[in-house]
Amino acid sequence: MLPRFFPVLLCLALLLPVAWGVQAAAVQVTNDPADQTSPAIWEGKIVWTDARNKNLDVYLYDAVTRSESSVTRSLKDQKSPVIWGDLIAYVDLSQGSPDISFFNLRTMTGRLTVTGTANQKFPRVWEDLVVWETSRSGDNDIVVFNATEFREVQLPQGSGSRRSPAIWGNRMVWTDMNGGTSAIRLYDFTTKSESWLNTATSSKFNPWLYEDLVVWQDARNGNADIYLYNFATGTEQRITTDPADQRYPRIWGDRIVWEDYRNGNADIYMYTISSGKEEALTSDQAIQRSPAIWGDRVVWEDHRNGNADIYMYEAGAQAGQLAATGNQAGATATPLPEILPLMAAAILLAVAGRR
Repeated sequence: MLPRFFPVLLCLALLLPVAWGVQAAAVQVTNDPADQTSPAIWEGKIVWTDARNKNLDVYLYDAVTRSESSVTRSLKDQKSPVIWGDLIAYVDLSQGSPDISFFNLRTMTGRLTVTGTANQKFPRVWEDLVVWETSRSGDNDIVVFNATEFREVQLPQGSGSRRSPAIWGNRMVWTDMNGGTSAIRLYDFTTKSESWLNTATSSKFNPWLYEDLVVWQDARNGNADIYLYNFATGTEQRITTDPADQRYPRIWGDRIVWEDYRNGNADIYMYTISSGKEEALTSDQAIQRSPAIWGDRVVWEDHRNGNADIYMYEAGAQAGQLAATGNQAGATATPLPEILPLMAAAILLAVAGRR
């Protein structure tokens, strides 16, 4: 025989999931009280810069095995990691100046690639090619390095300052500073030729590549917007139209993510190319920045807990389905005063049912 208060429990069981927002699809990957920043992702592997050891180290989280490990442990800083397969590249200050180091997850060995007094920064990786920005020629330039053959790939001499490279397949793009303006420049490794992506005179920064698609932030409308260019069709598309700034885009497949300032602080937004749909992945008053994307997974640096943590969103997933170690984040809890009327209604329904 069921207990007399069973109807009350049943009503509450039906109401509480709605009240407490169990459909959340973002989770906290890191929960150390120190800062974890600048994430990058390849499939289920996430790397980031971690300050828990009183200096900066590179850490790795595997969303499949749900395990976290340190890639570097040094008295000097290692930061800004990127990952592709078993290869992690990062900025290494163990020799004093910012250099570039590699770490192989299969052999569990690391190797310093570049040393000297010049600054090496912003590494990017595609398969065994790593590109980064360097100041060794007196102006900002780009290094292309083959990690398998452990040699540098020579580029044609540039006429301006080349910054923020990104690479995919046989293409590389960067921000080219020449004549006081910045534009997106393209290099084709197959034809060994350079060209301008477009001829507009507005400032363009932070390009990113995926197959035939390149995205960047563009100031032609008086603020920073996100633009998309399709090499296959030769067409350009404006992605964002909000008058606030949208910066640091990343693209994978059918999705573009970026930092968005329309709410007065940095949030993470996503745009689906095929549907033309834009959505906010975060919208609270804390800062969320530095997004990265691979497949259905989006990661970013999140300050909602008073320090910087790494969060992950998985498109189409519900809370409980996500592979992450940290506490579930993003569930929208209804305040207690709003839940009380729901509880009262449940009790009244239960009592009425007993008469």
